Amino acid sequence: MRTRARTPAVRCTVAALLLIATGCTAGPVTPPAPSPAPPVQLDGWGRVPLPDAMHASSIALIGRTLVVGGYVGTGTDRAPALARGAAADPHFAAADVAPQTPYGKVADLVSVTGSGSSVVALGAAHGGAHSNFRWTVWSGSTGRVIDRPQSFYAFGGEEAGGLLDVAWDGSGPMIVGTWQGARGLDGRIWRVAHDRWSRQAPVPALTNTATRQVAPRAAETRSGATVISGSVIDLADGVHQSAAIWRGSGASWTLTVLPDAGRRSEAWSTDCAASCATLGSRDGVAALWDDGARAPLPELTVGDGDNGVVLNGSDRVLAALSSSGSGRLLVGHAGEWRAYTAPDGVVRAALLVGSRLYLVTEDGGGSLWSRDVSDLLAR
Repeated sequence: MRTRARTPAVRCTVAALLLIATGCTAGPVTPPAPSPAPPVQLDGWGRVPLPDAMHASSIALIGRTLVVGGYVGTGTDRAPALARGAAADPHFAAADVAPQTPYGKVADLVSVTGSGSSVVALGAAHGGAHSNFRWTVWSGSTGRVIDRPQSFYAFGGEEAGGLLDVAWDGSGPMIVGTWQGARGLDGRIWRVAHDRWSRQAPVPALTNTATRQVAPRAAETRSGATVISGSVIDLADGVHQSAAIWRGSGASWTLTVLPDAGRRSEAWSTDCAASCATLGSRDGVAALWDDGARAPLPELTVGDGDNGVVLNGSDRVLAALSSSGSGRLLVGHAGEWRAYTAPDGVVRAALLVGSRLYLVTEDGGGSLWSRDVSDLLAR
């Protein structure tokens, strides 16, 4: 019975092979999709030494000084750290860090910004019965920052969401985060007066509605513009998550939902100069919107744990990101893009100073990398 059961299948297979050999096929044969081209191997990356074996989490150019935020030590021995170096030829030295609160003593300086010689940093530490984030805010100069104690309810309490980044717009320093509104967590902005931070009135573009949920992810100030990147969820006809950015200053912000957003997309990072470039994810692969259109990138798979930063060069756009944990650097403009290898780990921050690219990656601990990319910008 088993032999008889197999015989028709064998005969059909032989017949099919004869049909293919003679060109008499029953229909067209679809070839398999080509595999994505591997990224070009890019050598020349160097790990930048930081004082006291510091773990890097953030980086900013403040005046002519490069400032790196992070921490030293581990566990209960962890302490906040800030390093500074000259932008032209950085050799980093430790800045003075003065914690004033229990959570400030173990904070990781996860976001840093500034103007002139003034510095503002955001610190994060886990604590409390539920091990939630406990936020601290620091200010001072490139040589010394001080933990500024705040009321518990400035950033915490039953209605608290999370803090994302500290940025600097035309009205001064600002913190971007989320806070409970009438329909879930709205995007909110905090401002400072005399070292005391307070939550500002809701911004309509960052507020949820009956048919739209907002999800800001990151805030950046570069090229003179402050942009919030994230996504909006459209509830009008099902559930559709689309990459989005918010541009503005003070209390005036405008929401832009990015085009060709696919079934599920999110913006990670935006840099606006003459035009805006936004890096994010779209249906499981890296996506970049350049000057209002989605760029034809090489296919790079990304997951929920991946992240990246986009930077506008002179006439090229650079995007540093992690693709399933592997480091990648995209370089291109106007429809021509190439993918290169980069240091592995999730990209937390990036900065382009002249032709030198700095990357902060997290791969078991925060590392600072650099490479002169003038060869890539000239292509």
